Amino acid sequence: MSNYPKKCWYVAATSDEFGDAPLQRRLLDVDVVLWRAADGQPIAFENRCAHRAFPLSNGEIVGDLLVCGYHGCTYDRSGACVRIPSQPQVPAGMNVKAFHLVEEPPFVWIWLGPPGTSAGSRPPRSPWINQPGWSTFADAWGVAANYLMVHEHYLDFSYAPVVHRSDLPPGLDSMPAFNSVEVTETTVSYERILQELPLADWQSGATGLDGSIAYKHRESGTFVSPAMHRQHWNIEASDGTMYTTTRTHALTPESPNSTHVFMQSSRNYNLDDDQATKRLTSFLAEVAQRDKSVLEMAAGHSGYDGWRGGVEFQADAAALRARRIVAVMLSKEAGRSAIRPGLAPKSRADSLSP
Repeated sequence: MSNYPKKCWYVAATSDEFGDAPLQRRLLDVDVVLWRAADGQPIAFENRCAHRAFPLSNGEIVGDLLVCGYHGCTYDRSGACVRIPSQPQVPAGMNVKAFHLVEEPPFVWIWLGPPGTSAGSRPPRSPWINQPGWSTFADAWGVAANYLMVHEHYLDFSYAPVVHRSDLPPGLDSMPAFNSVEVTETTVSYERILQELPLADWQSGATGLDGSIAYKHRESGTFVSPAMHRQHWNIEASDGTMYTTTRTHALTPESPNSTHVFMQSSRNYNLDDDQATKRLTSFLAEVAQRDKSVLEMAAGHSGYDGWRGGVEFQADAAALRARRIVAVMLSKEAGRSAIRPGLAPKSRADSLSP
């Protein structure tokens, strides 16, 4: 059974993945082909020709048309078949299913819910990715785990002194409790304020700050939607300057047991410093690999049902509220009356919140 809402925008790909050839990708357990028309418009079809279900991703793009690589059936951007080389007429109603896309670089978002239900809805925004005053680089990977496991992992971070011990500021042996957890009907945000600490090697190397001096540290994260998580790590210098490193994770279920992660890391310091970018790229790739290994080990051993059936900690407060938001979304999609996230009955999860 899937546990991802369909009436939600998810990232299908990054803008630069749309090239000269069709791109195949499985999204929410649907096989999709992505391509870009001659005028630059991104397009998404179900990845099966209407004739023999041949994968259209094995075809070619010809201007504003996608041509199947089996019999040459040719489709326009609406999904309608407009040409069949072996006969003069196209059978009435011959088309492939097309999906609504919105391109907001660096992401191309897809709506896989019922047609028309996306009206009035917009993908979440991450303004710092493209705004002046920020420098951003990207990475992407897959995780063989349910997408909510990935969300809940990122919303926890109390595991950091165990999983990422060498990457934390010296003297930080355990993550403090949340200073705040803020919940709306659709989002969850938390914040931790750490004691004054010197810098980890990656922090001093990327910022150029003296790593031996103690600084104020702040770590925060947000469940933006089932499709996005954001994390911020702030270092405050003695003069009040804030050095912010962010990770924006676009999370798209591939299937109930696998997830696409599209990451954008942004910073507001040393914007043109290639060495800082290389250091952060290498560092975050190692972090992502460790996170991936932990999640895949847990998923392979117990799956999401085993994961969510364990005893909860105080550090799980944000993750439990995100889980509740998703449950409400799924209930609404199923046509059941749903309790608003902030008005749910008292439960064991509520007793754990700070």
